[in-house]
Amino acid sequence: MKDPNILFEDITEQLTSSGQLFETREYTNSKGIALREYASFPDNLRGYFDFGLLHADKEFLIYDSERFLYKDVIAKAAQVGNALISEGIKKGDRVAICMQNNPEFIFAYMGITGIGAVCVPLNSWWVPDEVIYALEHSEAKLLFGDQKRLQGLENLKDVKKIITSYTPDENFISFSDFIKDHSSEWPDIEVSRDDHATIYYTSGSTGKPKGVLSSQRGLISSFFSWACMSMILSERENRLGKDATPLASSESCILLCVPLFHATGSHVAFLMSILVGRKIVMMKKWDAGEAIKLIHDEKITDVTGVPTQTWELLNHPDKDNYDLSSLKTLGGGGGPRPAEHVKLLDDNFEGRPGIGYGLTETNALGTLGSGDEYISHPSSAGRVVPPLTEIKIFDDEWKELPEGKIGEIAIKSQSNMLGYWKNEEATAECMNDEGWFRSGDMGKFEGPFLFIVDRIKDMVIRGGENIACPEVENAIYEHPDVLQACVFGIPDERLGEILCTAIYLKEDAKLNEESLVEFLSDKLAAFKIPALIKFMDSKLPLVASGKFDKPALREIFTQE
Repeated sequence: MKDPNILFEDITEQLTSSGQLFETREYTNSKGIALREYASFPDNLRGYFDFGLLHADKEFLIYDSERFLYKDVIAKAAQVGNALISEGIKKGDRVAICMQNNPEFIFAYMGITGIGAVCVPLNSWWVPDEVIYALEHSEAKLLFGDQKRLQGLENLKDVKKIITSYTPDENFISFSDFIKDHSSEWPDIEVSRDDHATIYYTSGSTGKPKGVLSSQRGLISSFFSWACMSMILSERENRLGKDATPLASSESCILLCVPLFHATGSHVAFLMSILVGRKIVMMKKWDAGEAIKLIHDEKITDVTGVPTQTWELLNHPDKDNYDLSSLKTLGGGGGPRPAEHVKLLDDNFEGRPGIGYGLTETNALGTLGSGDEYISHPSSAGRVVPPLTEIKIFDDEWKELPEGKIGEIAIKSQSNMLGYWKNEEATAECMNDEGWFRSGDMGKFEGPFLFIVDRIKDMVIRGGENIACPEVENAIYEHPDVLQACVFGIPDERLGEILCTAIYLKEDAKLNEESLVEFLSDKLAAFKIPALIKFMDSKLPLVASGKFDKPALREIFTQE
């Protein structure tokens, strides 16, 4: 039997050669960096959406009792685009979305990017001050939101506000009124591969969220790369005499169970589906019991979210009361999955577990692990997604390290961000002149498989949400009773990590946990408020550099 790794490389070369579906060619970007691109993919997302018309009469989106065909969704998106133009929105203008998952999020996203405007999806868990910061920083001219997210924004000037039809509010224009009477045919606007497409905000180690600016090319490259990977793996399984299940196809149905403001939700579940004609069943918020019912009723084949979600499916008391045999893939991303969970998922579901590694800055593109390879290497993040992605391990001086050596994971592809919006300094810190992006994650290669071993950035990933420790510490320090505060994460089986803080109070201070949580509630989104708060009897331990000794504090919290 041929070596699976050699076979993988052979099939990749065949599928990307001249005249083939995923043919690649060299090009030089605007910064003079040599890259490879797909020879035959659309120049913009508007052209990419046309793939959906190949499945025009097929169901695309299911939400509660509503069902939308591909042609319905694309028509609604075009109406949004025309309505935006009538409001004076031009190519390159920023338009934000801040709402819970619902169909109008998808219509708006497609309408914004389809006319060459820049879509700015905002974290719907943010409090008003955080939303206002991102709106002002991105210079958004219009905001699509829902009732909860628009509370506190009534008096915000310079931003036109459109409320979702699912949460009517007489203070704002409703989504349906905004788009009615507008054409469902796309306007003729020239948009190139390198025009701006999105700004996603991601928590950084400095605290304030950074706006990740991506091009039309950057997004589309990710979708084509995943499709290419799916075809390679299927063809390899066929040649090895095994049953082949594509990662995504027109026969698939995916449960969209993560927020659309995350690249996992928008890219992996929503936008990738258009290329292959996959049906989407959308949840407004995660509930494992409801998810089990939807898998049964809609014959869902794919679940892709944070690893805690598939773990909750496995452990839900109603799991055995429903037919879940339609499941083919149990994907995970946004954080590691414990190796023991991988085997348990594989043993207890007919579907196979999978894992993906990517960042907002790479439009979620990086590595994928699936099938027998993932079961055999459950601690890995999988193999690099071909054909355009390169991943190397570097030391602090940008020197590449050999296989097996631990260093910082760096990624290069045309899916990489253009940079951080209005933040050249932060961009320069993580990207070099050759197009490599430093991930902030420590890892190593063993053969073709990437292993992530630690994080450099002062971040906690709780259930797929990035939390910048300095941001939380700054908020805690605003309380007048606090003398020292250190924020960090400890492992948690369900969420991956939970947020903790050790606090030393000023002399005679009487602050307690309940009062601190109340104090933080209007300064931080709920998920950023530490779940474990400990008031220390003595000053916090320090390391030689004078910084707080987080390893020692983690040990204390873990033991307790």
